[in-house]
Amino acid sequence: MSDISPREPWPGYADLDESAREDLLAKKFQQAKDQNDQDYALALAAAVANYELVLELQPDTTRSEPVAARAAGLHDDAGSWMGS
Repeated sequence: MSDISPREPWPGYADLDESAREDLLAKKFQQAKDQNDQDYALALAAAVANYELVLELQPDTTRSEPVAARAAGLHDDAGSWMGS
């Protein structure tokens, strides 16, 4: 077994419980949306979804399918923004 672990989307993410992860993701995404920063929104959503999915593949980890699904939905949302 490898000692390589997935990289958190931001420092401290792994220490948060599922509710806090989802709340902070929503807050960061809304900030990106308010600033019309589509690139950051896409990167944010992808990073969270990928982190959660990687945890799913590793035994003995805490992962959150709802947060991964929410991040995937936000990624789709950000992808549909129209440029100003």
